Amino acid sequence: MDSGEKLKSSFYNFILDQKDKECILYNSLSGVILLVTNPEEYRKVKELLNSVENYYYEEDEIIKLLYEKGILVEEDKDELEYLEYLYERDVVRNQELSLTLITTRQCNLRCVYCYEKHENLVMSSEVYHSLELYIENSLRERKYSGVNITLFGGEPFLEYNNITSFLENLSRICNKYNVPYSAGATTNGVLITPEHFEKLYELGVGYYQITIDGLEDTHNMYRKSIDGKGSFRKIIENLKYMNNTDYDFEVTIRTNFNEEVFRRAKEFYKFIAQNFDRRFHVYYEGIKKLGGENDASLDILGVDKVSETSIDIAAYIRKLGIKNDVIDEMTLPFKQVCYATKHNNYLIDYDGSILKCTLSLDDKLNHIGKLYKDGTMEIDEARHAKWVGKKTQLANICKQCKVLPLCYGGRCVNGRVHGEVFKCDKEFKEQELADLVTYNV
Repeated sequence: MDSGEKLKSSFYNFILDQKDKECILYNSLSGVILLVTNPEEYRKVKELLNSVENYYYEEDEIIKLLYEKGILVEEDKDELEYLEYLYERDVVRNQELSLTLITTRQCNLRCVYCYEKHENLVMSSEVYHSLELYIENSLRERKYSGVNITLFGGEPFLEYNNITSFLENLSRICNKYNVPYSAGATTNGVLITPEHFEKLYELGVGYYQITIDGLEDTHNMYRKSIDGKGSFRKIIENLKYMNNTDYDFEVTIRTNFNEEVFRRAKEFYKFIAQNFDRRFHVYYEGIKKLGGENDASLDILGVDKVSETSIDIAAYIRKLGIKNDVIDEMTLPFKQVCYATKHNNYLIDYDGSILKCTLSLDDKLNHIGKLYKDGTMEIDEARHAKWVGKKTQLANICKQCKVLPLCYGGRCVNGRVHGEVFKCDKEFKEQELADLVTYNV
């Protein structure tokens, strides 16, 4: 940037005044959040961002900082065009192979809001072997720059022995071709015993998402074992073992809340802060009706209430010093883009079927291909295009929205594939984002 070149305030800025003497600057395109508390700096920042014309002077540290953080941009910069470029570069052309494995359709819990059927269907050794062949052949041909595996179910670790055998082979393959490999799991946490955790860590499983719905009484009400007993104590016992190691891993403790769970949320997060270190993050959403057999009787919160309670919870979590994954999901570029829209992201079902979405495993439109014994994948490109092909077609309302860098016009892709009409309250989304940033800095 040459000295004297004209700058302007970014369209994607949120300028959030606090007490008329300080402000929060947030830019959704860069993901940067700055807190300005010095009165003199506050005055200058407000003057710059409210000015019709701004100039870049290299010796001016405030202007330089605002430019480096994306708060100020070149006067002739087309930010929408730049955003479209970033989406193409970072999302569409991402060359990492991401596979989510449905290792089993069965589960050892019977959560009241679960949308999945519980069937004794497990991934066979033949399917695991076919995956190994596909990955090795692809890496030999330099098709992918990395491999990420997510273990899913049902409860994936019901198939612990097959999983560990597969991961041992996969690690060997990736090392052979000098390609980075990572693995994680979405699990209820009951089966991550100390012995299992040690072995999984050795095999590169460095991330877990584990659901705990509040303290023992509320969690056990919603997440019972098959025999009707609660699962809380066993999960906490496993997590405390993990916490007592010095290993490099991350756990997201997810909570699905309704009015009852939310009522004791602060007490629950205080418990998390007292028992677990910074490797344990939190994430939360309102309970949803996703087609499960108990949908009719579920107590759920409305959209407005979910937004309100999320902001309140986030503010309390911040005070406790817990890392909140919701903040990252809601404020960093492209974090809200659905995995199903990504070209190299596939679900491999227990029988080798290739899918896109975890929410509709048996839906015909969700089945886009098949993995064969010889390690080849057959993809129905026309059906795959229904999931990934329309993301660049932004609605006009999206082009005028400051939340666009986060979601890129996203909504439930499964709904779009099934003909759902696009709806979005731009003003509500922008205000929700502004409130989230305001109460969490």
